[in-house]
Amino acid sequence: MRHRTAGFYVPFVVVAASACLAMQAHAQELGCRTGANALADAYVLLNPIYSHIFGDLESYVAENREHFREGGDAIRCATALSSAVLGASLQLYDPSDRVRRDELNAQLGAMGISPGQQESTSSTELYGVSMRLSRLARSLPAAANGDYEPLWTPTNELEQLQIAAEQMLRVLLPQMADVMAQIEPQIRELAALEHRSIREAAERLTGSR
Repeated sequence: MRHRTAGFYVPFVVVAASACLAMQAHAQELGCRTGANALADAYVLLNPIYSHIFGDLESYVAENREHFREGGDAIRCATALSSAVLGASLQLYDPSDRVRRDELNAQLGAMGISPGQQESTSSTELYGVSMRLSRLARSLPAAANGDYEPLWTPTNELEQLQIAAEQMLRVLLPQMADVMAQIEPQIRELAALEHRSIREAAERLTGSR
C-alpha cells in the first residue's frame, strides 16, 4: 500500500508451509516447537508500520532474548521456514485471508491510500517472506546479545533496497500521525493476519496442524 504523497508502503503476505510435508520427519531439528510465536512477533515488528503501533523490534528482542539465542527454537524455526517457503510450489495462502486483505486495501483506498499499481504474485510474496525470515535467522542471535548491526547490514541488493525503505519509513512515520490514526484499525488487522500466517506455517511445518 502506498500513500500517494509519502511513499507509504505496508507489505502483507499470507503464507503456509504445507508443501513441506517431507520435512516433517525432522520437525524436532527444525524447531518451531516453543519459539514460533516469538518468531511471528519479530517478523511483524520488522515492519516499520507495525512497529510504529506495537513497539520496536529492538526492545522486543531485548525483553525476550532467550528465544533468539544462537541455535534456539525460534532461530531454527526461522531458518526452516525460510527454506520451506522458498521451495514451496503449492498455493500457500488462505483464500479467505486474501479476500479480507483485499477488503482492507479497498477501505484504505477510500481514505486516499492506494495499494499501488503493481500486484504481487504468489511467487514474489513467498520470496519476500523467505528473505525476511532468513534475515531474522541470521541477525537475531547477535541482536539477542545487543548487536543490531547484522540486522541492518544487507547481504544482497534486494535486502539493501528493503532496509533503505524501512529506514525511510521510520523517518516519515512521525510526520504521518493523522494518516496512521485513520488507518490504525486496518493496520492492526493486517498485522494480526500476518502474525497468524507465520504461526500457522510453523504448525504445518512441524505437523502439529
